[in-house]
Amino acid sequence: MVRNILITAGGTSEKIDEVRVISNFATGKLGLAVAKAFLENESMEIGKIYYLCDKSTHAPSHEKVEVVRVSGTQGLLDALKQILSENKIDAVIHSMAVSDYSVRGVTTLEEIQNNGGEVHPGFIEGKISSDIDDLVILLKRTPKVIGEIKKLQEGSLLVGFKLLTNVEKKVLIDTACRLLEKNRCDFVLANDLTQIEGDKHIGYLISADGEYETFSTKQQIAEGIVNSIDEKLRERSHGL
Repeated sequence: MVRNILITAGGTSEKIDEVRVISNFATGKLGLAVAKAFLENESMEIGKIYYLCDKSTHAPSHEKVEVVRVSGTQGLLDALKQILSENKIDAVIHSMAVSDYSVRGVTTLEEIQNNGGEVHPGFIEGKISSDIDDLVILLKRTPKVIGEIKKLQEGSLLVGFKLLTNVEKKVLIDTACRLLEKNRCDFVLANDLTQIEGDKHIGYLISADGEYETFSTKQQIAEGIVNSIDEKLRERSHGL
């Protein structure tokens, strides 16, 4: 059976002005590895991979891959809504590091003081002057994209990702399990930033029953995700 896959990868960039953004350190390497693993898997026939990423993120080049460049969290959400409403997607691999905040507006410390401590942020057209000594950027929470995916297409398998920094393994696993349950994920890949360096990438692929597999490289993680998706889809096909 032909399978359609959607992968989000890399990080998001939230616009401050025409030349500046708020971003993160996500590289998109794991998303690339997952896309490659799907394309090289011999037991799964891939129809199309929709690959959603920021304009600065490296994307795969393949006839079965449609690269969709998105701008910011809202741009990602808009693209997901369009693709999931118009196409049958068998699995969504949501590896993108989505910003928790976007820019509500900017002001200066001087303006706040002149307004008696009140904050009235606005957007700047063009480029903010580099002569400003105390620029104030007001941020607002972004939508939780992962929570919308199953609402948009109930039948898609969903792989979420949870990244923490320098925590005990139990804390990491428990946090990832809560993410899985809250967002109705089928799997969550839990990892700790302190365990990612070069070729080393420790990851725990947790399934809905709380069991997990441990991997030590991006390639292993990618192959583990693809194999788990393949097995789950085969179970569905046989009514198990």
